[in-house]
Amino acid sequence: MSLAWAFWTYYFLGMRMLKRQIAVQTTFGDYTLTETLGEGGAGRVYGGVDESGNAIALKLLINVTTDKRRRFRNETAFLAKNTHRNIVSVIDYGMGTDAHLKGPFYVMHRYTSSLRERMSPSVNPAQIVALFSQMLDGVEAAHMLGQRIET
Repeated sequence: MSLAWAFWTYYFLGMRMLKRQIAVQTTFGDYTLTETLGEGGAGRVYGGVDESGNAIALKLLINVTTDKRRRFRNETAFLAKNTHRNIVSVIDYGMGTDAHLKGPFYVMHRYTSSLRERMSPSVNPAQIVALFSQMLDGVEAAHMLGQRIET
């Protein structure tokens, strides 16, 4: 499991099923979204499956501004060219034009647990150090790629 994904999903709690599934099609794949995994200030994350039944997560840019679009474009470009095992990778992206999914989005593999679950009180402190070490490896890899992390 990518720890960057786990760290990212740590903030997204409260999954809920969609009232109706959302079908998404790109040049490279077909996806069916079935639940909302969470929402932040700039994005909403959906869960679903690809045409082979593999679990995916789709991040949609919401409340679009010029600055948010620029940051989202940088995030997508970085994650698309990333190959480090501790940083989530974009497997597809596109522009939603449906009323239920409007705006730029990217698709990534979905993992079965979050950092919150991995860091439960029953985890040995030595394992916590190992998890953070993996996250720092991912941060180091991002810096080695020359990417600026924008806040």
